[in-house]
Amino acid sequence: MKFTNFKFLATVMMAFISFISVAQPIDPPADDDPTPVPINTKLIWLTIIGIAFMFYYFKNRKQFATK
Repeated sequence: MKFTNFKFLATVMMAFISFISVAQPIDPPADDDPTPVPINTKLIWLTIIGIAFMFYYFKNRKQFATK
């Protein structure tokens, strides 16, 4: 009976040690988060460049297919 108690305690102890070993350290409180950056400031330019790249890609793709 004592042997099974030893196995149980050893298993529980190994499980707790594995949980403790991967625990994240507690960081001290840091500064406030920086202000969020708006995404939509350059969205028009991103769309224009994306459409231009799409036309360039499909134009070159058709040229390689016809050769």
